Amino acid sequence: MWFLFTFGLAFLLLGLVLFLDGLRRERALARDWQLILTPRGEESYRSLQDQVHAELELADLTYQQATQARERGDIEQAMRLMDTGCELIEAFAPRMVRALAAMSVLSRMASAIAPVRPLRPADFRLSQLVHLAYVSKFLHHLLVSTAERFRLRVYLLQRGFRTIGGLAFRWRREPVFEGMHDVKHDVVTLSDESLLTFRTLLVSLAAERRAS
Repeated sequence: MWFLFTFGLAFLLLGLVLFLDGLRRERALARDWQLILTPRGEESYRSLQDQVHAELELADLTYQQATQARERGDIEQAMRLMDTGCELIEAFAPRMVRALAAMSVLSRMASAIAPVRPLRPADFRLSQLVHLAYVSKFLHHLLVSTAERFRLRVYLLQRGFRTIGGLAFRWRREPVFEGMHDVKHDVVTLSDESLLTFRTLLVSLAAERRAS
């Protein structure tokens, strides 16, 4: 009995030590990768970042105007603004899906991919995206290579944007003010995660050019 207990405890401690050591190595490797982003890559990243933020700010402004119209009792105007906000998100989502698809294709040009972390459930509010993040966290640790983890991340972000686009399409016909707040939050989170993914790709491609 004591032998089994001691063996089990030693096994758990060994697993914890290996996990912490792997986490330390992954963080150190991530810091090394970040140092090799080229000026051209930084420019490409800033360009996409500015474009994404501009579209999100427009959608956010529309949502704020809709909220103000609702608070002053102008429900008809609030509905029109909500419809416009949903239309903006509905158009934004497929553009991000296509951008992520391009990232997945370009990732195959690099012999090595910088480390990426899984999506975090606590960062999302919509139940569909919280569940998606749990899937990301689970599958991330089952995959061996950073390239597989990168493409898993891209795929799940695409799924997230498709979910957001579908909700926006449905709510254009049946506006839901409370639910729209969660959509607004999660579309920002998905966008930030996509920008991080793009930066990871640029770092990986820069390393590929230096190695050749």
